[in-house]
Parts: sequence; structure tokens; C-alpha cells
Amino acid sequence: MCGASLDILAVRCNNLRQNVLSRNETSHSTPNNNLDTTRQHKLCKHVVSSVNLSAFATGVVIGWPSPMLPLLQQSPSPLGDDVYTMSADSSSWLGSLMCVGGLLATPAYSYMGNRHSRKLTGYLVGLPGVIGWLLVLTARSELMLFAGRLFLGFGGAGNTILCPLYVMEIVEDDIRGSLGTYLVLFTNAGILFAYVVGSYASYTTFSAICLAVPITFVASFFWLPETPVYLFNQNNPVAARRALQWLRGGDAVIIEQEMTKLMEAADKGKDNRSAESSFIKNLTSKGTLKGLLIGVGLMVNNQLSGIFAVISYTVNIFQDSGSDISPNLCTIMVGVLQLFGVYLTSTLVDRAGRKILLIVSNIASAVCLAALGFFFYLKGHGYDVTDIGWLPVTSLSVYVVAIALGVGSIPFIVINEIFTPQMRGFAVTVCICLLNVLAFLVARFFTDLNLLLGLDGCYWFFALCCLASTFFCYFVVPETKNKSLDSILKELAGEEITFKKADERIKVPV
Repeated sequence: MCGASLDILAVRCNNLRQNVLSRNETSHSTPNNNLDTTRQHKLCKHVVSSVNLSAFATGVVIGWPSPMLPLLQQSPSPLGDDVYTMSADSSSWLGSLMCVGGLLATPAYSYMGNRHSRKLTGYLVGLPGVIGWLLVLTARSELMLFAGRLFLGFGGAGNTILCPLYVMEIVEDDIRGSLGTYLVLFTNAGILFAYVVGSYASYTTFSAICLAVPITFVASFFWLPETPVYLFNQNNPVAARRALQWLRGGDAVIIEQEMTKLMEAADKGKDNRSAESSFIKNLTSKGTLKGLLIGVGLMVNNQLSGIFAVISYTVNIFQDSGSDISPNLCTIMVGVLQLFGVYLTSTLVDRAGRKILLIVSNIASAVCLAALGFFFYLKGHGYDVTDIGWLPVTSLSVYVVAIALGVGSIPFIVINEIFTPQMRGFAVTVCICLLNVLAFLVARFFTDLNLLLGLDGCYWFFALCCLASTFFCYFVVPETKNKSLDSILKELAGEEITFKKADERIKVPV
């Protein structure tokens, strides 16, 4: 009896010792794993930042007209003493030609990005920017200036294709959303840069500084690796492994896991290609049609959110509120608020989720636009608005942050998550082309809409658009937070989904 008791006691002691050792191993290994993960995430952030220098360059292009148009509308013109001051009609073309360039170039960049080297696509994104700024810098006529803006639009189209594609193929699922917001974050940083530098620099100096931005992007992009997904699809697993070693900091376990996923994705892609009978069959599939509905709806939401109307009349809003802030400072303040809003998105998108941020963004925007419309309605009908002079500035500030929080940034993440590899290139091209068409129409004809409805009517119209988009996002847009691309596609197609652990860090390239 005593011997049996001693045996039981020995077993219990041994189990206790093993439990203690196991806890010690866990306490030592977990910090190391967390440290490795943190290092990998930091490396990914540096890589994504380098790629999104092209987005910064696009932001500079978008922000350039704001400080430069007043100079072009003065006499003598910075284009030359023999050049007439720019008319209102020419000014609207200056802003909208970038959208025309984007519309023309999007199909070509989409084909390049989805069928050929991501590295080559990156270089071709930077080239039109260099050509465009050279034309703007040396322009001696409006026609030459317009040609430069058209080329800059080409580069902007390439940026909207390259950045989401490259980021999607190199980052892990748990940080895909936050790093996906870098596209809009860097774009808004470029806009703010243009507002600040353009307010104090001459036409020639500012254009020369702008020329350096795409050159810097190309130089930075030179050092980045090709994506492992592209290399593996080109039957070059050795190069794909080297790229993963570069991107994951040499973590052998993660590299092996991701190589396995690449092989599984490649096998699945072969099965899909052998099973597909036609482009029409893929296009009319349930998943693709629902994805197109979501993508088109988000693009319409992005452009009919009223951001162009509010930004265009920022100075008027400040002046009508009784503020004596200078026009340049007004635009800089708006740029800072936009940047702050996108920064909030980058910190919340993988925690709160895409869907809830879109809904909150639309509701807040609708309320702010309705308030702006109410203020300008009262002012236009002769009411004393002195006591509510705070309303337009407050509404403007909250609105700019709200738009950046969701409507202005998340659509570009979602459209790259909701299509199969066979249809992604075509579907994203359709979405970006629609975006450029809508942007052109809003930029070109907003003045006419203002004459028709009045400024208050325009704000109320866009408020209704945001309200309608709220219901669209609630009932139609899926939540893609922390989901693998494969599970998102199965959900859209109505297939049964096997959920994975929330902390799984294996990327599923599809």
C-alpha cells in the first residue's frame, strides 16, 4: 500500500515538474515569437511605405492645383508673359484631366500588374510622373500644361493598381487591412505636402520639387523584392523562397508555412483554370456578380460623398462663419484633418472592421453635410447666422475626418479582397475606371450643379447619397476583417466556410 502511494506521489511530482518546465518554455518562447512577429510587421511596414511613395506622388498631383491655380489666374501668368490668365473653364479642365488620364491608363496598368512583373509595373508607374512634371515645369502654354496633367493622371492610375496588389501579395492577413490604408494615408500626406509647400514656393520651384517625388519613388522601389506570389506563379520557387526570406526576416517556420500555402494556391489555380470554360462563365458566377455589385457601390459612395464639394468651398465655409483665417491656412488645416482621419483608419480597420467603419463614416458625413446645407440655406435666405457661426467650421472638421475614416479609404481595400484571381484584374479595372469617370464628372460639372441646386441643395444631395450608402454598406458589404482571401471568396460565392483560428498568421494567396 505504501509502495503504491509512493508510486502515485512520484508520478504526481513528475507531472508537476513537467508542467513547470512547460510553463517556463512557454514563457520564454512566447515573447520570442511575439518579438519575431513584431519585427516582421515592422519590415512589412517599411516595404509598404516604400511602395506607397507612388501614392504620395499621386497626392501631390491632386493637391498641386489648389495653391497653383491662383497664380495661373493672375497676370502675368507663370507660364509666360504672353499667356493669358486661366479662365474658369480651363481651371476645371486642369483639375479633371488627371481623371481622364486615369481612365485611359487603368486598363493597361491592370493588365501589366496582373499578368506581368510587379517590379516592371512599378517602374512604369513612376515614368509618367517624371514626364508629366517635366511638361508642367517647362510649360509655356495651357496646352502643354494640360498634357502634363494628363501624363500625371496616367501615373495616378498605375498607383491605384500597383499598391493594393503588391501589398496584398506580401503581407499577412492580420495586418492586411491596416497596411492597405497606407494607399490613402500616403495620398493624403502628398496632398498636405502640396498645400504646405505650394503656399510658399513659386510655380517653378514647386514644380521642380514635385518632379523629385516620382524619381524618389523609383529609386526606393528598386531595392524591393518581387512578390513571392508572382515568382511562384512563374515556376520559380527558389526566387519565391528568397523573397519570403527577405520579407519575413529569415523566420524559417513562417517561410515553410507560406511556401506550403503558395504550393496549395498554385495547385488550386491549376484546377480552376482547367475547370473554367469561358470568361462569361466566370463573370456571371454568383461570387463575381456580388463582388461587382459591392465594388461599384463603394466607388459610387466614394465619389458621391460630397468631398469634392466641401473641399472646393473650404475657404467660403471659413469666411461665412466669420473666421479671418487665410485661404492657404484653411486648406492646410483640411489636409491635416484628412491625414488624421486616415491614420485613425489604419489603427482601427483590423480591430473594428471594414463594415462598421464604412457605416459610421457615412452616417457622420450625412449629418455634417445636412448641417452645412442648413447653415447655407439660412444664410442664403437672409437669416442672421451670427450665433451659429461655429456650425460650418465644426461640421467641416468632423466631416473631413469622417470621410477619411471610412468612405475615402476602405473601398480600395475591399475591392482587392472580393474577387477571384481569374476575375480580379478585370473587376478592379471596372471599379477604378468607374471611379475616374465619376471623379471627372463631379470635378467638371460641380459648378453647374451648384448653379442648379445652390450650395445648400448640393450639400443636401450628397447627404442623401451618404444616407443611402449607409444602408448599402449594412445590407450588402461583407466584413472581411482578419479573414483569409479564400474564406472571403467562399462567403461571397455562398460556399461553406471552415473558419481558422483568429491568431493564425499564415497568408493564403489566391
